[in-house]
Amino acid sequence: MKDIGETKELEKSENLEDEDKEIDEFIQQIQLNANKFQEIIEWIPFEKLENITYLTKGGFGIAYKARWLDGFIYSWDYEVENWKRSYKQDVCLKSLDDSTNKIDFLQEINNQLKFRGKNVINTYGITKNLTKNEHMMVMEYAKYGSLQNLLNNRFEKLNWVKKYNILLKVVIGLINIHEMGLMHKDFHPGNIVSQSLYLSFITDFGLCKPVTGNDPENIYGVIPYVAPETLSRGEYTKASDIYSFGMIMLEVPTNYPPYYNIPHNENLAMGICEGLKPEIKCEILQFLKEIMEKCWNFEPLNCPIAEELRSQLQKYFSCDDEIRKQVNNQPNTKQWDFVIPDDIIEEVEENEIQEN
Repeated sequence: MKDIGETKELEKSENLEDEDKEIDEFIQQIQLNANKFQEIIEWIPFEKLENITYLTKGGFGIAYKARWLDGFIYSWDYEVENWKRSYKQDVCLKSLDDSTNKIDFLQEINNQLKFRGKNVINTYGITKNLTKNEHMMVMEYAKYGSLQNLLNNRFEKLNWVKKYNILLKVVIGLINIHEMGLMHKDFHPGNIVSQSLYLSFITDFGLCKPVTGNDPENIYGVIPYVAPETLSRGEYTKASDIYSFGMIMLEVPTNYPPYYNIPHNENLAMGICEGLKPEIKCEILQFLKEIMEKCWNFEPLNCPIAEELRSQLQKYFSCDDEIRKQVNNQPNTKQWDFVIPDDIIEEVEENEIQEN
């Protein structure tokens, strides 16, 4: 494949500071190993990004929206011997906080690239804000933001078919992660982004690790989505991601986050370890309830695998006319009026869990 490093757009990477040579070498290695344009990342000069606006702050960094003047590569032009680009593309910039070292930063990008084209958000390259002296990932911009934002702001526009499509796309993304022998380890609606009212993709692979990679001393996550075995023993497995997906299955149809009315502190963590399950506040289709409750099984070995979840979801909609009729005729569940007290989310002791 043509080495993208030979195009004039990338020549500026030769002028990087010595401290950035590791990143430059990382980018060049990705380019050399790329077999198609979807696998390319590049160094993106910060001056090529304009209209930068703050989007949100997560557990490990800050996200911004920007306009990329060049746009992403989509093919090679043999006549002029250069890359064809989309031109003026909205992108998301993700800066990582000071606790994230360069190795972890590059590992997250590497993880993201493993799943490119497989129900995850695209990564285009790396840039550097010279004013703040911070590196940033340049990624595909999701119009509706996180799944959490979509549910909060557009819930009434989501009929049951759209909700089903969201869940199906997310579980397909989870299948791709697990088939690579990895776990996401921080799976919740804030780490899923929505391109449309029915297309959602998994993102934020900073904690994504091989199935054998467990560190009981460091537990991260949003407590309501963290599995009991993780909270009690620091044990992450594929079943831990399945447990989290079960909580997402509750939230998508109802717009009620799990344990929305309980402080997210060590008491909730202890309750989950002792078998506490979230209240199902609104009426949902029985078959979805049955699937999500299987995901919440207290014994990880008894949880369904991601492929089984896809099969069960597809089975109902492809083979069961009665359930398809129920879904099409089901009125959209509207969020009930409730007020969450200001102190509902409390800080948790550092040695308990670090909420992301």
